[in-house]
Amino acid sequence: MDEAWFHVMSQSTKDICLFRQSEECYMCEFLEWARIEAKGNVSLVVKTVYPVKMYFESNGQRWCHTTYSFKEYGQYRLNISDSGCDSIEVLESPFSALYPILGAFFVLFLFVLLWNLVKFAVNYKGMANTQERVAPSLDLQSDLGSPSLADDSKVMKSERMPAVQHQKTRIVSLDTFRGISIAVMIFVNYGGGGYELFKHCAWNGLNVADLVYPWFMWIMGVSLVISLQSQLKSSLQRKHLFLNVLLRSMKLLAVGVSLYSNNTDLFSLRVMGVLQRIGILYLIVGTIETMLIQPQGSVRIGKWPVVQDVLDSWLQWLIVIILTTVHTTLTFLMPVPNCPKGYLGPGGLHYSLTQGYKYANCTGGAAGYIDRLILGEKHMIIYRELHDVYHTSQPYDDCGLLGTLSSVLTVYLGVQAGRVMLYYHSTFPRVARWTIWATVTGFAAGILCKFSKEEGWIPINKKVWSLSFVLAMASMSFFMQSVLYLVIDDRHWWSGTPFHYAGMNPLLLYVGHQMTKSMLPWNWKPFLYSHTELLTMNLWGTALWLITAYILFCKNIFLTV
Repeated sequence: MDEAWFHVMSQSTKDICLFRQSEECYMCEFLEWARIEAKGNVSLVVKTVYPVKMYFESNGQRWCHTTYSFKEYGQYRLNISDSGCDSIEVLESPFSALYPILGAFFVLFLFVLLWNLVKFAVNYKGMANTQERVAPSLDLQSDLGSPSLADDSKVMKSERMPAVQHQKTRIVSLDTFRGISIAVMIFVNYGGGGYELFKHCAWNGLNVADLVYPWFMWIMGVSLVISLQSQLKSSLQRKHLFLNVLLRSMKLLAVGVSLYSNNTDLFSLRVMGVLQRIGILYLIVGTIETMLIQPQGSVRIGKWPVVQDVLDSWLQWLIVIILTTVHTTLTFLMPVPNCPKGYLGPGGLHYSLTQGYKYANCTGGAAGYIDRLILGEKHMIIYRELHDVYHTSQPYDDCGLLGTLSSVLTVYLGVQAGRVMLYYHSTFPRVARWTIWATVTGFAAGILCKFSKEEGWIPINKKVWSLSFVLAMASMSFFMQSVLYLVIDDRHWWSGTPFHYAGMNPLLLYVGHQMTKSMLPWNWKPFLYSHTELLTMNLWGTALWLITAYILFCKNIFLTV
C-alpha cells in the first residue's frame, strides 16, 4: 500500500549515485537512495505518499534534477545516460487511491437516502418525540455534552437584560458539531483508511486529523459559558461552581492518564494527552469565567450594545491575552541550549540543505525543550510521521505544556461564541457575529503564516499549537457553527442525525473507542492491507459507535464526569 516500482536503466559509462528527498521535508538534505553501476539497472520501491525530489550524481557532477509524484501500484521507468535523462515513463498504470473514497461517499449517500425514506414511512410523530428527548442538562455541562438554552426570538432592547425563563431546549447544532468532531476523531484514530489526508501533518500544514481536537476545545468553551450562566441563574454560589469545575478537571485528568496506562511502568507513562489537556483547560477557563462572569440578569446595556458581549468580558479577555502573550514570548525569546531563539521547526533534517544539522536536536523549539525539561523524555513520544519525513529522533508531545497556554485562546474563542448566544437571541445577530469572528480570526491567521505553509512568521502547526493554528481553527469553528445553526436550529433542513446523538455522549465514545480499537467487531487484522479494506474497516468501526450512541440515547444513558 502507498508504494510503486521505479526502474532506473543506466546507459552511463560510469557509476552513478541516485539521491532523493520527500517534497514534504522542507529544506532537507538529499539522501542517497541507490548506487547504479555503469550500464547497470536498478529497481526500487518508492513511497507514494508525497512527491519525490531526486537527482543523479557522479564524480561531483549532478544532473537530471526532477520532482515526480508516483502513484500507488504504478510501474515507472527512467533511462539515464552521461548527457542527460528521459522523462519518467509509466510502464503500468497506477491504481487511483481515490476510488475507495468515492465509493464510500456513494454508500453514504444511499444510507442517508434510505434513512429518510424509513423516517417517512414510519410514524413521523413518534420519531419526532424520540428526537426531542432531553439529556440531563446539569450532567452534560461542558465539553462532553451541550447544555440547554432557551430560544428567545427577541433581541435585547431594554436597558436591563431580563433573564430567559422559557422552557429549556437543546442546541442541536452544537450537539451535531460535537458529534461530527468525535466521529471524525474516531475515524482518524482508527487509521482513516490509511490515507495521508486523514492523518496528522508531519509538521506544518493541515490535514483532516488536525482539525477535530481544536474543534472539540472550541465547543467546550461554547458549552462552558452557557452552563455557568444557567447555574448562576439557579442561585448556585460561585464557590460551588469553582468546586464543580475543579472536581470535573481532576476527573478528566484521571481518565486521560488511565487511557495511556497500557504500559504500567510509571517511569515511562505518558503524562500529557488529549483528555489531560482538556482537563487543564477546563480548569483554567472555567476558573476565569466562574470568578468573573456577570449573571445575565444583572447585565446592563451600555453605549455600545453591538459589542456588549465583548465589553462585559473585558477582564476575562485581558487574562486570556496575557496568557497568549506569555506563550508567544516564551516561544520566540526563551533560550534553548544549542538551538536558535524562536525556532519552530521539527528538528532532524529540517534546514539541513542550507544550514547543516544545527537544528537536528531542536524539535519543537521552546515547546519541546520545556516538556523534555519538566516532563522528561521518557514520558513523551516519538511521532512516526515526524520520524519518517524529517528523521527526527527526539521525543515530542503535541499535548505539551507550552501549547496548553495557547490552547486557552482556542477555548476562550468558543466561550465568546457561547456568549453571543446568551446576549443575542435571534438568528441574524448570532450568525452575523459568528461570521465576523470567523473572518477576523481567519484573516489574522493568514497574516501570521503569510498565507503560506512554510514561509510565514508563525506557520500553522498543530504540534506546537501555534498562534496561527489557534486562529485558523477558531475561524473554521465559527464558520461551522454558523452553517450548522442555520441549517439545523433555524431552517430545520436537517435534524443533525446521526451525529447529534454522538454529540450528547462524546466521553463514552472517546473512551470506548480508545479501549476497543484493536478488538472485534470494530477492527480486525486486514487481509490485503489495501486502502479499500482499511477504509471499509475504519468506516465500519466509526459507524458502530454512531449506532451505539443512538441506542444509548434511546435508553437515556449518558456518561459524564
